[in-house]
Amino acid sequence: MNSKYANIQKKDSTHKLSCRQGLCRSGIDYWMDCIILKEMSGNRLKILVFGDRYWKGHDDKKQIRYVDKFRVKSNSDFNF
Repeated sequence: MNSKYANIQKKDSTHKLSCRQGLCRSGIDYWMDCIILKEMSGNRLKILVFGDRYWKGHDDKKQIRYVDKFRVKSNSDFNF
Protein backbone atom coordinates (compact mmCIF):
# COMPACT_ATOMS: atom_id res chain seq x y z
CA MET A 1 0.00 0.00 0.00
CA ASN A 2 1.22 3.47 -0.85
CA SER A 3 2.70 5.18 2.21
CA LYS A 4 0.54 8.19 1.38
CA TYR A 5 -2.48 6.20 2.64
CA ALA A 6 -0.75 4.24 5.42
CA ASN A 7 -2.24 6.30 8.29
CA ILE A 8 -5.83 6.21 7.00
CA GLN A 9 -7.98 3.72 8.91
CA LYS A 10 -11.46 2.25 8.54
CA LYS A 11 -12.82 4.59 11.23
CA ASP A 12 -12.00 7.49 8.88
CA SER A 13 -14.29 6.17 6.12
CA THR A 14 -16.82 8.61 4.68
CA HIS A 15 -18.65 6.40 2.17
CA LYS A 16 -19.75 2.83 1.47
CA LEU A 17 -19.19 0.79 -1.69
CA SER A 18 -22.00 -1.48 -2.92
CA CYS A 19 -20.64 -4.97 -3.69
CA ARG A 20 -22.00 -8.35 -4.78
CA GLN A 21 -20.42 -11.78 -4.36
CA GLY A 22 -21.86 -14.09 -7.02
CA LEU A 23 -22.71 -17.62 -5.91
CA CYS A 24 -24.09 -19.82 -8.70
CA ARG A 25 -27.52 -18.38 -9.55
CA SER A 26 -27.77 -16.23 -6.43
CA GLY A 27 -25.42 -13.91 -4.59
CA ILE A 28 -24.67 -11.93 -1.46
CA ASP A 29 -25.01 -8.14 -1.49
CA TYR A 30 -22.95 -6.17 1.02
CA TRP A 31 -21.37 -2.76 1.67
CA MET A 32 -17.69 -1.98 2.21
CA ASP A 33 -16.35 1.12 3.95
CA CYS A 34 -14.34 3.43 1.71
CA ILE A 35 -12.95 6.93 1.15
CA ILE A 36 -13.17 8.77 -2.16
CA LEU A 37 -9.68 9.78 -3.25
CA LYS A 38 -10.47 11.30 -6.64
CA GLU A 39 -13.32 11.87 -9.08
CA MET A 40 -12.38 10.77 -12.57
CA SER A 41 -13.83 11.19 -16.04
CA GLY A 42 -16.65 8.95 -17.18
CA ASN A 43 -18.54 9.00 -13.84
CA ARG A 44 -15.88 6.90 -12.12
CA LEU A 45 -14.20 7.24 -8.73
CA LYS A 46 -10.81 6.30 -7.32
CA ILE A 47 -11.48 4.99 -3.82
CA LEU A 48 -9.63 3.44 -0.89
CA VAL A 49 -11.61 0.38 0.28
CA PHE A 50 -11.28 -1.22 3.73
CA GLY A 51 -11.72 -4.90 4.57
CA ASP A 52 -12.01 -8.09 2.57
CA ARG A 53 -15.45 -8.87 1.16
CA TYR A 54 -18.11 -9.24 3.87
CA TRP A 55 -15.78 -11.01 6.31
CA LYS A 56 -15.21 -9.54 9.76
CA GLY A 57 -11.75 -9.11 11.23
CA HIS A 58 -10.07 -7.84 8.05
CA ASP A 59 -10.38 -4.12 8.77
CA ASP A 60 -6.62 -3.65 8.51
CA LYS A 61 -6.69 -4.56 4.80
CA LYS A 62 -7.11 -1.73 2.31
CA GLN A 63 -6.84 -1.38 -1.41
CA ILE A 64 -7.34 1.20 -4.12
CA ARG A 65 -10.17 0.49 -6.56
CA TYR A 66 -11.65 2.28 -9.54
CA VAL A 67 -15.46 2.00 -9.61
CA ASP A 68 -18.57 3.54 -11.16
CA LYS A 69 -19.88 6.49 -9.20
CA PHE A 70 -23.38 5.01 -8.70
CA ARG A 71 -21.92 2.19 -6.55
CA VAL A 72 -20.73 4.58 -3.80
CA LYS A 73 -23.04 6.15 -1.20
CA SER A 74 -22.30 8.59 1.60
CA ASN A 75 -22.38 7.30 5.19
CA SER A 76 -25.06 9.91 5.90
CA ASP A 77 -27.42 7.97 3.57
CA PHE A 78 -27.44 5.07 6.05
CA ASN A 79 -29.39 4.95 9.31
CA PHE A 80 -27.21 2.91 11.67
